Amino acid sequence: MASFYSNSRTDVVGSKSARTADENAVRGMYEDAPYPDLGSDLKDLGLYLNPILADLAVRDKIKFLDVGCGTGHVLVGVAKSHPDWDCCGIDLSKASLDVAAKLSKRHGTDVTIERGSYLDPLPFDNDFDVISAMGTIHHCADPLAAMINLKKHLRDDGYLLLHLYGLRCDREKFDIKEALSILEPELKAHQRRFSFYSALMDHTRRRWAKRLVLTTPGDAIGAVRAAWRNFKRRRHNVSWSPSFRERYDRVSAPWIDHFCHPCERAYEVPQVQKLVEKSGFKVVRMLAQGRENMKLIPREWQGRYAELDDWDKWRLAELLAVGGGSFAMILQKDD
Repeated sequence: MASFYSNSRTDVVGSKSARTADENAVRGMYEDAPYPDLGSDLKDLGLYLNPILADLAVRDKIKFLDVGCGTGHVLVGVAKSHPDWDCCGIDLSKASLDVAAKLSKRHGTDVTIERGSYLDPLPFDNDFDVISAMGTIHHCADPLAAMINLKKHLRDDGYLLLHLYGLRCDREKFDIKEALSILEPELKAHQRRFSFYSALMDHTRRRWAKRLVLTTPGDAIGAVRAAWRNFKRRRHNVSWSPSFRERYDRVSAPWIDHFCHPCERAYEVPQVQKLVEKSGFKVVRMLAQGRENMKLIPREWQGRYAELDDWDKWRLAELLAVGGGSFAMILQKDD
């Protein structure tokens, strides 16, 4: 049975007032804790852009939009790597956009940033060749409405770059978050929630021997892969938001985003399919969680496997993989 996580009021109530409450709560959190709080290093969007650069290269002036751009680390990173592109960003939080403006100036880029919701008509005149939604749709008050709205602002041959939380990757985070909420239900009580978090981390550390015994080979492989990925990021000076598995020693924007967020969701493949298809998109490239991996498929399955559609193949990859990850996808309009 496919699973789905949400603490969105909209998903429970489904009313306009609930949607407004979700959006106001998200705006308020990021006003208090601009995200991703990465200093001056920029985030690399190469995973998503590299597969489509050849197509974009034959077009005239590329128009790029980062929705939920936050502190601008993706937006400015793209603008610096592609100075001939027309790069725009939109976000709910003025505090985050203030950081983005300073970051852009520091790196000498020319970007257009606007404060607003991408649930509303966008404050830009042009249709975009590329729209990126990195870690933001799953925080949106209404993801389906947001994707339908973004589709209106995308060229017919444009690309939507989409990152979504994968439930199998983040299940432990939501368990910790729920435990903290039992002890302190107020998400804005950061210091009190953090005191409970610190006590839990210390307690867990003292149980290292028991955890070692309970660690499966899959857990060990996942930990090694994550450590290697983080090592390569540091080596190449690529910024990323620290994982919830990092040991935080203070209240920070990433910690608040992980453990105090008022509106977030995490998906498995069937819910991703529903969101993508109902919003009128199709997946042209699955880049992370769910992508095909023939090493997971028994030889005796391969004849039947070849008859499956993409979504069934991606679901099998999710079901058979060790551990889990986030979804990273390149989408286009489905004619």
